[in-house]
Amino acid sequence: MNFLLTFTDEGIPENEVAILNPIYLPSAGFERVGDTLYINKQNKEQVMLSTKQYDNRNEVLLTYRTVADLKIFRERLQEYQPKLDQTDAHTYQATFKSLLIKFMIAEDTVIDSKRFRDIKFLLVYDKGQKFPFSSDNCTFPMTETYPFQNTTWYFSAKYNRSLSSSESNDMQLVLGKEKTAYKIEFLDDIHFKVTYTDPKKKAHVYQSTYNSYKSEISFYANSYEWADKDKMGRALETMPEKYAGADSFFYDPKNFARAAGTARYFRFIFSKSYRWLYHINGGLMELNTQEFKEQGDTKMMTESMPRREDR
Repeated sequence: MNFLLTFTDEGIPENEVAILNPIYLPSAGFERVGDTLYINKQNKEQVMLSTKQYDNRNEVLLTYRTVADLKIFRERLQEYQPKLDQTDAHTYQATFKSLLIKFMIAEDTVIDSKRFRDIKFLLVYDKGQKFPFSSDNCTFPMTETYPFQNTTWYFSAKYNRSLSSSESNDMQLVLGKEKTAYKIEFLDDIHFKVTYTDPKKKAHVYQSTYNSYKSEISFYANSYEWADKDKMGRALETMPEKYAGADSFFYDPKNFARAAGTARYFRFIFSKSYRWLYHINGGLMELNTQEFKEQGDTKMMTESMPRREDR
């Protein structure tokens, strides 16, 4: 999906197929050289685009010249859905009635004594083909998706009663480059890792998965991994926040601040979907979500829950 985000046909002349995406690539650190070439100002990586038109089909060839190790990328190609056929040691493809998808790992390129690895992504599709992400006017519309993958941030969190509604609470995460007690690394376009030190000065590292599309990001924290542990290091049963009664973050957001640095605190943060807003001048990423305060007799629900015991 990330290869598709790098080019667009929005706003281009009718006789052209696509150009490189002027919104997505600069967010990933690339500078425009032309409609078909962007270069990363720090590591000198390149993204290049070439297109062809046939009677009834269009062809888009994207070349990503990267300094990254391709071991994980190869593993991901083998897990790709719909399944790709491996036609040789360096080529993976899927052929359908109206389109062809092909990934090719080319020979390394050396520029100014620096070694780059070339990934080529080929898409051949019928003219007029529409994909699930296409709009009425564009086959490949410009995306608002931010390229989180391969980025590292420090973050702080706030959870407060909404000023606009007494029945809802606001969660805000602010991600930046200035060091805080908590660090998040987006390892690729699926996995993230959080590093933090708890109130007892013990360091923790947790990994889970996420999804980013358009202006939203969703976290899928594994509740077992984020659980409190007993003295033997075994995970304890975790009570959902909505059943925590007067101690619930929903019921009193001040309880969230008091729980800072605990597994429960991070489990709550990384189980949600957020709208994101990137402040390009300050280099800050703001994640926001709003959720309704749980209604009903929380005390009764709490008493009906089984007690948590060390096992």
